[in-house]
Amino acid sequence: MKPFAFLNKIYFLLACLFVLTTVAVAQVPVEGGVVYPESYYTFRDNMLNSDGMTAQEFEDEYLEVIQDIMDTKSGLEREVLLARCDYVLGRAYRYLSMEKKAMECFDRAIDTCKDILKREEMVEAYVVYADAVSQNCSIKPKTYAMTQGSKIKSMAKKALKLDPTNGTARYLENSQNIFTPAPFNNYEEGMEVLDTLLDTDQYRMDNFDRYSALSARAYGYLQQGMNEDALYWYNKALEIYPKNVAVLEILPTIK
Repeated sequence: MKPFAFLNKIYFLLACLFVLTTVAVAQVPVEGGVVYPESYYTFRDNMLNSDGMTAQEFEDEYLEVIQDIMDTKSGLEREVLLARCDYVLGRAYRYLSMEKKAMECFDRAIDTCKDILKREEMVEAYVVYADAVSQNCSIKPKTYAMTQGSKIKSMAKKALKLDPTNGTARYLENSQNIFTPAPFNNYEEGMEVLDTLLDTDQYRMDNFDRYSALSARAYGYLQQGMNEDALYWYNKALEIYPKNVAVLEILPTIK
């Protein structure tokens, strides 16, 4: 599919947002009180467990999920699900080193969540907002992280206020402790939170959340020069997504 054709198809699907009728598809519940189609989980897991997938293949899956959402959802729930799909496509582009396209996806997800939150507080909108800002902080200029990075924690806190056992929100609230440079990090506190996420049932965690927490723990150890511990936890993350590009690329650099 040519780039313009892909964009035109997205615009067409979005133009149909308010005219499509509801049909039944297999669905499962997720965090924040919304329900995603099964196709979303295939798309998300392929992003995290891809093995040579191309941008075209990711884009095709993205369009399939969007179609499912538009066929079965309405109102704010539909909008936040579409924002989450933009976030996942952005992550896929990041793995393919297509950072400009990744940023466009994350920006689109943020804009959608901002619009939702102007109308209603919604757990998943806060979480997707924080997730997308977090990704942007790692690929946009440092000035972006300086001006927008604080929103990760603030959005996560708002999600936790509405849904105190939301594992994704707790992970995001804690991310500054692990991923920001000194003197703003706090590895001791960050690791304690990750222990709570991984070793207790205090928070709801799915495979995506567990992978994120495991790889964050590995990153924290790596930044402290504890390479053996880092290798152990990166390999634990690979038990969930064995073909994860990010982890497989970093393992050979750890000595």
